[in-house]
Amino acid sequence: MSSSSETPKTWYTGSCHCGAVRYSVALDLSNPSFEATKCNCSICLKTNRLGVRIPDPEQSFKLLSPASLDDVPAYRFATKQSQHRFCNKCGIHLLCHGEYEYEGQVHKVFSINAVTLDPDQEGLDLREWKVRFWDGKKENWNAGPAEKPYPGGSYY
Repeated sequence: MSSSSETPKTWYTGSCHCGAVRYSVALDLSNPSFEATKCNCSICLKTNRLGVRIPDPEQSFKLLSPASLDDVPAYRFATKQSQHRFCNKCGIHLLCHGEYEYEGQVHKVFSINAVTLDPDQEGLDLREWKVRFWDGKKENWNAGPAEKPYPGGSYY
């Protein structure tokens, strides 16, 4: 049950370029804390990833096609704890999920690549989003997110 003070989320659709992988995601774009992230690590840089964390994917994310995430190929690297899901037909990076350890605690993560959201949906304008930047290239996680890109990253 949700509280009456909770702002309702809006469902948006997204897909890879060829449409083989389609999803729907609930986002609260009116929430002042809503933000997207860009990182300068090699995977984020080379996929031009604009990450949006989905805190409760069981309630806020629906894979429309194929039938299961197991049918969307995963790429794992480094610690192999996160799965980066790509379309095996057009190669588009759609989402990332898994876990990571930080300061002795394990954190679960599920995030979409926001550039895969379908354009021209009412209320959806990526240009209006607050974007924060991470220094993954130097694994400088303790610096936290910054207002401006770190060196070596994507500049939008």
